[in-house]
Amino acid sequence: MSAGSDNLEGDYVDHTDRMRNSNTIEALTEIENAGDLMKGTFNQNDLRDLQVLLDQPQKHVTPFETYISYQVSTKTSRIEFEKQNYVVRRRYSDFEWLRNQLSLCYPTLIVPPLPEKHSLFEQIDRYDRDFITSRMQLLHRFLNRLADHPVLSCDKKFEAFLIDTPVEFSTFKKSFAGFGLFGKMSESLQNMASSYVAKGRTVEFEKMSEYVDKLSEKIRTMEKIGQRIQKERTAYLQDLQMVQPILNQWQAYEPNLSQGLQAIGEAAITCAEAQRKLVDCQKPSLSVPLHEYSLYTEAAKDSLRNRDNAQIDYEVNMEQLCRVKAEQTQLETAPLSDHPVMFGMNMWKSPEQVQQQRMQQLETGASTLAMQVEVSRDKMECANENLRADFERWNQVKSRDLKNILQEMADLHIKMYEQSLNAWSKALPIVKNESQAQI
Repeated sequence: MSAGSDNLEGDYVDHTDRMRNSNTIEALTEIENAGDLMKGTFNQNDLRDLQVLLDQPQKHVTPFETYISYQVSTKTSRIEFEKQNYVVRRRYSDFEWLRNQLSLCYPTLIVPPLPEKHSLFEQIDRYDRDFITSRMQLLHRFLNRLADHPVLSCDKKFEAFLIDTPVEFSTFKKSFAGFGLFGKMSESLQNMASSYVAKGRTVEFEKMSEYVDKLSEKIRTMEKIGQRIQKERTAYLQDLQMVQPILNQWQAYEPNLSQGLQAIGEAAITCAEAQRKLVDCQKPSLSVPLHEYSLYTEAAKDSLRNRDNAQIDYEVNMEQLCRVKAEQTQLETAPLSDHPVMFGMNMWKSPEQVQQQRMQQLETGASTLAMQVEVSRDKMECANENLRADFERWNQVKSRDLKNILQEMADLHIKMYEQSLNAWSKALPIVKNESQAQI
């Protein structure tokens, strides 16, 4: 992965902070009047050959619905693109279509997740400024994860998403009906997959599955701990904010301690402000990225299940072929008297004719099944190679991203403690001097 892709949210730091700190009450008003405040810029130090920027949410009102669209800007040096810059508008359902298509065409690749659709209660407030900002950042991350992927970034559907006009893209979506190499399960798999379990999953993929399960559990635990800490930190912030008013009342009764009490109150104000900044950063810096990675682990589980399905398809076809060959062997070796007499169309035929007819049917079936076995074996081997390579790539990206998430939160904590320590260091000499003077 080239330089510039380490921080997928870097383009949003300035204008999202300004939006979050805005005093405007209605988020829709912000969207309509924000102008440059909601406009991002490409990172000039980003050396990737395909960069995508999502910004400038816009409200659309039609007779049938109201929705938010986002501006998708693309900057590229790839030869398959006719131009170097494109600007289009897409809504959330367009992102859904794109991910669904990529998941169908590449079921054993780990397709990045989209932000979740919310419950009906939460959708009522879907124009809340925090919701819009968070969704915009997650959609931005989704597109850049695709742009960084060596296979998904070259897909024609992704290219159409980035460059087609709304009319062209709508036509493209309606006409596209491809499902890719693994998109449709064979009929035998559809009939048996609900109760069949792959028998020969290798140790390699078994370890992958166990690792993803444990990672998913750990991330969910971190989310719960983060929520509990955030609740406690919010309560502590409220207590800090009550310190100065109480100290002001105290000064009225003991004016000889006024300087010390004032210094303590100012230190408490500084600590409260540092805590407030940490509370405000908790959701965008930790809660949302962690939850997004929880969804990413679910995408990895889906890819592992799809690989297992390819193996199940192969094993089902192989079992059917073995049964047919076993029946062929039985017919060839058993005496004619041991074969059941078939009535109906065969009631006037001799045992030799019935046996010959059945042997021909089995021969035809065995030939067809042998071809299905070869096809399903090729698909399984291809699925293994695809997942093996993509899992290694995903694991590297995951390690880097989780490290950045935790390091950012650690830096925020360090900054908060430094500000608090400096505030109390300034207050301590004043309190000490005043105490000595009283003695």
